[in-house]
Amino acid sequence: MTVNENTSGTYQHDDAFIARATDAPTAPVGGYLPPPTPRPAPKGGTAAMVVGAVILGSGFLTAVSGGALLALFGDGQIVSSGSHPVATSSSAFITDMGTINGIHGLDILTGAPTLHISADSIGDTGVFVGVGPTAEVERYLDGVATETVTDLELSPFSIDTMRNNGGAIAGAPTEQDFWVTSSTSSDVATVTWEIENGSYQVVVMNADGSAGVLTAVEIGASLPSSSGLWILVLGIGVLIMFGGGVLLVAGARQDRTRVAG
Repeated sequence: MTVNENTSGTYQHDDAFIARATDAPTAPVGGYLPPPTPRPAPKGGTAAMVVGAVILGSGFLTAVSGGALLALFGDGQIVSSGSHPVATSSSAFITDMGTINGIHGLDILTGAPTLHISADSIGDTGVFVGVGPTAEVERYLDGVATETVTDLELSPFSIDTMRNNGGAIAGAPTEQDFWVTSSTSSDVATVTWEIENGSYQVVVMNADGSAGVLTAVEIGASLPSSSGLWILVLGIGVLIMFGGGVLLVAGARQDRTRVAG
């Protein structure tokens, strides 16, 4: 700073020098200048990215589901348990299908849901497979020793049963007229049944109704005309993925633009 002494014995400051010194940035102790405080990140783009990611994930799951169902049921393919041996000392294996309602609601898209059952004849008596109304089957096998399936898994195959004791002798199943579908064979008995509304039971027996059933059973299901539906589901999933990806990219660009501005 320049100080001039005037004739009166007082000191005069150099105002220009003082102004320059005042305008200069003041360094903090230690000589370090902190960086400027960054502006908070905008939230609009981030929200769009989150929503886009969720939509993208939903579309992916939808597409995967459509593709998996197309692989399982497309072109009339049968989802099957494969052939597995089963045996009982009683006169019949019974599987209760419960009460079926609204089975044909999607027939126009999938075709009629169809049950496929085959049983190999291992003994000398031949084998019988039939599907009948629950009340009629129970009347027919009343008092006869049977084996009721309580739990059935197709893949991997497993079966749990409950024994129903009885001393009556069953008449030959081929002589009964209540079956909605049935098959008897000395080789392989095969039933293909378009499932109907109502209460039904599936029965596997020796062809003459005798006790001691030994066979190898295969159970399957199909939706014979469902390929178009699964292709549609797959396509919808891809479209949802595309929409989610567009929203995700747009949100990322919005964030970059605002930060740069």
